[in-house]
Amino acid sequence: MEPITWLLTKIDPVLIYPYRWFENPMLGWWVGTFVLALWASLLGELTLAVAYRLNRKHIARNLDQTSYYHHQSLKAKQAGDEKAYKGINKLANEEFGKSFFLFMAMGMASLWPAFIAAAWLNMRFSEIVFVLPKWAGGLELNFIAPFIVLYIVARMIFSKLKPYIPILNQVSKPNRQMDS
Repeated sequence: MEPITWLLTKIDPVLIYPYRWFENPMLGWWVGTFVLALWASLLGELTLAVAYRLNRKHIARNLDQTSYYHHQSLKAKQAGDEKAYKGINKLANEEFGKSFFLFMAMGMASLWPAFIAAAWLNMRFSEIVFVLPKWAGGLELNFIAPFIVLYIVARMIFSKLKPYIPILNQVSKPNRQMDS
């Protein structure tokens, strides 16, 4: 048995539970899939919080270096030293790039639960097809399109709640954390 299949089989009883809250199978599917999206969002946000916690000194150092080089380049520009300005500005851009790509990597790391959720949905509901009305093209969509929509809604909910959740608000207030 593949490791992913083993994992999906082990977490199946927990993930399927919300799908059984309602007798109506369509309502159960939508509520269950929304709960799955919420769980994936929460786990992703927790992953991001841990990644931020592990990297916060490095992030703070990069942002401090970026700010330092930026201010130095402005001083060189004001002094009329174009060569120094370009050289220091290049260093500032390099430091900014390091910070930017570190934040991007951490953000991407928060998405892994959505892929596990999609794999589980495929294992459980791969045969489900949603047919759009004729005025919408009459297209047939599999389970992934509704999940993506619900996942985006769940992420939006977490973005609003994040400042109020102690473990997660570290990432939503990076400057305050870096000062401490």
